[in-house]
Amino acid sequence: MSGNNAAAATLEPPATPGQWLLTGYARATEGTAEALAERVSALREAGCGTVYADELPDRRTPDHKAPDRRTRDGKAPDRKLPQPRLRECLGSLRAGDVLVVTGLDQLGGSQRELAGAVGEIRRCGAGLRSLREDLDTTAPGGDAIFRVFAGLADLGRAAISAGTSDGLAAARAAGKRLGRPPALTPQQLTEVGDLLRRPENTLSGVARSLGVSRSTLYKYLPDVMHAGVPVASTTGRPAASAHLAPYQARPGRRVLVIDDLADLRGPAGGRAALPLRLFWSVPGHEFDLADPDARLWYYQTVLREASRADDLTRHLDAATLVSLWPELYLPRGVRRAWEERHHELLAPVSA
Repeated sequence: MSGNNAAAATLEPPATPGQWLLTGYARATEGTAEALAERVSALREAGCGTVYADELPDRRTPDHKAPDRRTRDGKAPDRKLPQPRLRECLGSLRAGDVLVVTGLDQLGGSQRELAGAVGEIRRCGAGLRSLREDLDTTAPGGDAIFRVFAGLADLGRAAISAGTSDGLAAARAAGKRLGRPPALTPQQLTEVGDLLRRPENTLSGVARSLGVSRSTLYKYLPDVMHAGVPVASTTGRPAASAHLAPYQARPGRRVLVIDDLADLRGPAGGRAALPLRLFWSVPGHEFDLADPDARLWYYQTVLREASRADDLTRHLDAATLVSLWPELYLPRGVRRAWEERHHELLAPVSA
């Protein structure tokens, strides 16, 4: 057998109309090159016009030595040898072809690999013949053989799935946390809560100090500031009292409600701009409050996106909020949280 495994050993294909086109595959699983040559010879004698062969590389030569690269978790790389000629062989099969092997072990070293290769042969409409097991799917009733292999593959997947489910259940019962580790530890969450309640700190500054993004802090805000916990102002002005309600403005963000409507002293007219973290859809982030539609959009945005007291006191006006409340299109959680705290918002609705 030649040492060059880059090309298939080829004979003239059968020319008789209606005759199956036989393709052979062999690989070196044990023994020497002579053992592989014997398999190829047996496939040729069986009438294979094309024979694909995968040879074992010579581990004694530097050219075939696999590099000793470690994976990210520090484990040694998988030393399993690839089978490029098998993949090429399966890709060449067409409906009506027959793949011939000397034994089923040639198609895979495990039940999973074998079932996968047989499934690929069936999907392309080809047949399978194994000389050692005297197996031929082109014979009468041969399709039942494919169904057996498909059943074995399903059984293997079911066993893996059941084992995985049992393992996860056992881990949960033992109190182990599953999935990706949290970006912030419980101690850091407590620290974040303390930092965000100080007027001199901003969300961006806290995120930088912890080495995380602002979106990560937004994700953990419901855990840091539980419902009913006061949310302090982040400016030098006296802090307005606000709290996070137990309802969500949108997934991952709880509704922030001002405790006293009198603290809402934002603009009642003219042009108003929102910071990028509250509104990013329009360049300039400005709204003309004289435009009824723009005013509604402005109030709806602030009520949905607010995450600290200043977002409410700086951008909302109490009288305007009360007058616009029946017309505002808000998530159910936002409307419920504000109406539970401020019953005067219900008056215009019931009038």
